Amino acid sequence: MADASPAARKLKLLRQRAGLSIREVAHALGMEHGSSYQHYEDRFRKAHLPLDLMRKLAPIFAKGGVEASELLALAGIDGRSGGGDGGNMLRIEELDVRASAGAGLVGGEERIVAQWQVPTEIVRGYSTAPASELRIITVIGDSMEPALLPGQRVLVDTGDRLPSPPGIFVVWDGLGLVVKRIQALPHSEPPRVKITSDNAKYDPYERTLEEAYIQGRVIGQWRWL
Repeated sequence: MADASPAARKLKLLRQRAGLSIREVAHALGMEHGSSYQHYEDRFRKAHLPLDLMRKLAPIFAKGGVEASELLALAGIDGRSGGGDGGNMLRIEELDVRASAGAGLVGGEERIVAQWQVPTEIVRGYSTAPASELRIITVIGDSMEPALLPGQRVLVDTGDRLPSPPGIFVVWDGLGLVVKRIQALPHSEPPRVKITSDNAKYDPYERTLEEAYIQGRVIGQWRWL
């Protein structure tokens, strides 16, 4: 229990408030063993619980007086307000990385140029991160062509900074924020990563994980025709 996240501990309190046992909840979810559900209360360590699970639990817990918004909040969605994760829309900041003066997507000095209102369902199919951890930036340069084009906007989850699994990330290269593919190198000590561009004219290079200055994982893109 000590290793469970605050969200997991809150889930247990909500179940108890609803007057439900672990076995009753597992049965309602169609799980064969109560331990399959109990994992989310006692051993789940991530900051936010799975959104799909919270949606399934909402009608089950509702019979005991637990509001759906209380469960959705455990998945990083605050359905009680019109703020960052309110209702059916997420409010996501777009940053001007071309004028970047800081070394990060969060807490730096990047200028906010827009506030995007993005339908919650679009984002939640790929990430449970709260809106406060999401950023939209513009791709600069041609190093990621043809996957990403100059001037194209991408959605970044700043809470996901570990390249496991590998993917496309925003990194700080000492001069500005750039988009690259990053892959962890197995059995390296200290942990190292390989940083590559899709455009073959740019050479790959390696850094320690700490030196890579990963700012977040790219989880979506907008391409205007």
